[in-house]
Amino acid sequence: MVLTGWPFMFLLSMTGLMCAAGTYLSWMRWPGRWALPGRVASLLLVMAFGGVLALAQVNRSYGFYTSVSDLAGRPPSTHSLALQAQIHTGADVAVLTPHWVTLGRRDGLRGHGIMLNVLYPGTRSGLTHHGLLYLPAAYFTGNTERRFAAVEVFHGYPGSPETFPRLMDIQTRLETEIDAGRVPPVVLVIPQVYAGGQSSECVNAVHGEQWETYLSADVLDDVTRTFRVDASRSWATLGISTGGFCAVNLALHHPERYAAAASLSGYFTAGEDPGTPSLYQGRFASRENSPLWWVRYRAPVATPLYLSASGGDPEAMQEARAMTATLRRYAPSLPTTTVLASSGGHNWGVWSAAFGPAIDWIAQYLPGPLVAPPAELT
Repeated sequence: MVLTGWPFMFLLSMTGLMCAAGTYLSWMRWPGRWALPGRVASLLLVMAFGGVLALAQVNRSYGFYTSVSDLAGRPPSTHSLALQAQIHTGADVAVLTPHWVTLGRRDGLRGHGIMLNVLYPGTRSGLTHHGLLYLPAAYFTGNTERRFAAVEVFHGYPGSPETFPRLMDIQTRLETEIDAGRVPPVVLVIPQVYAGGQSSECVNAVHGEQWETYLSADVLDDVTRTFRVDASRSWATLGISTGGFCAVNLALHHPERYAAAASLSGYFTAGEDPGTPSLYQGRFASRENSPLWWVRYRAPVATPLYLSASGGDPEAMQEARAMTATLRRYAPSLPTTTVLASSGGHNWGVWSAAFGPAIDWIAQYLPGPLVAPPAELT
């Protein structure tokens, strides 16, 4: 059962209500010597369920843990298990959604795209993970030779790709921007960005898993090979919280692949998530993966950055201000937009509201659907 869904909340509420009713009905029925311990135990049980319900509501609001396996420190879904890739070179994305082409054409005629469950294989990194992929309505209607730009979207820690449709309704929000003409029809690529109980920060760990290679090379190449997604510099990144760190760090490292990057409530110094210092095993790897250090000592001229934070999230606000100041001083030619909201916190309500402006900003750096040139005759 999904820990952020209404069925789980309803089950907890009903269980708590039954405990309260049981305590009330049994209060005067406890026999002699069992009266005091029985009443105390009943009260403690009611209070415990109240605490669990409160924590569940906080978890639902923030999307910290979406499944029991995620809570237990295992991959967030049965599809997310990290596998040592035994896949031939040139492997395609495996679509797990049955009859997706038929469903896509049907929804496309209604003006809607389709969100697919997929497996992203990793031929270079040796990783294969579950994820989501959104194809816009235009993918299934009109010219079937058109190729599309893509936005790679990164979730936070803890989290999973499924949090975007569940807690943000990302497809509806994107299609609102597409229908309004503020964003061209784009593909959303939403991969898993860590496995197990420790954040990967989307980096190539020293003597560990190669997440940067997986996300910036394997996923991009596999998607462009499987779908009509443009292979040129027509990709962008967008992430929330830890995913915001991933979005900026990967885009700065690979300006030849990413045309823009947006961070919503992200941070910009490596090793800030619990347990992540072990990924680097030394100052060199840590600083190379810190966007603040990268900007100061590499003075990049690409990729354009969009930084967003809110007043109710002091850590993200401080990070955004520090990154903006560093960019202005050491990389003044790098296009940067910083949006600081006066209120809000570190939650899905803030990220949902910030998504529209962020994707609109990204759109100026992405081409519209392109028609592939005809194949050369040999």
